This record gives sequence, C-alpha cells and structure tokens, in this order.
Amino acid sequence: MQAMTANMVGLKQAAESGSFAISEAGAQAYLKAIDDALSDLRKMDRQIGRLRQETKLGTSPDGTAMASYNQESVEGGGGTTGIVPAIEQLRSALNEARDAMQKAIENYREVDSSNASTYQRY
Repeated sequence: MQAMTANMVGLKQAAESGSFAISEAGAQAYLKAIDDALSDLRKMDRQIGRLRQETKLGTSPDGTAMASYNQESVEGGGGTTGIVPAIEQLRSALNEARDAMQKAIENYREVDSSNASTYQRY
C-alpha cells in the first residue's frame, strides 16, 4: 500500500507540474473506477468499527494472546501494517489518483486550447 500511495503522489506531482495530461473522455474510466473504489471503502467503514472491537476470548493465556493478535491484525503492530491502516493508505492513494486525474484533465484542456489558438482558420 505504501508503494501504491507513493506512486499516486508521484502521478499527482507529474500532473501538477504539467508533465501529465489526459482528455476528459480518456480519464472517465479511471475516475469511475476510483469513485467506485472510494464508495466501497465508505461502505466498509461500518464493518471496520466491528473489527476494532476487542475479541472476547476469555482471560486464559491463549485467549488473551489470540485477542491481542487479532487487535494487532486490525490496527497494526508487531511487524504488520494492519487492516485499518492499509485501508486508510488505500483511501489516500485513491484520493491522490483522483486529484491527479482531475489535474491531468485541466492540463489537457490548457494544451488543447493553446494549440487551437495557434492555428488560423482559412
């Protein structure tokens, strides 16, 4: 997830610098996929609340060890990213990608408009 987030930040930086442009028609499939994924993540927010609840496995050493393991799997720790941080990283990467696509569309419009104004009509 960290690599994907870094790549989306790079894509956004490329768009902001003007070195990445795409037509609106070309970007629509990307924007729809990003919006669909973000919508699915919003739907998952309710289930994430359930994941964050402490697992009730009793007070035995095995029960407390399993409960602790489950919590680390959800929140991260002990060498694992955790489900919740991974989802947040994905959400961040998708938002960066969406911003990059919007800026790339603006870049395309500016280049297209500039090119159109340099041609004379005969």
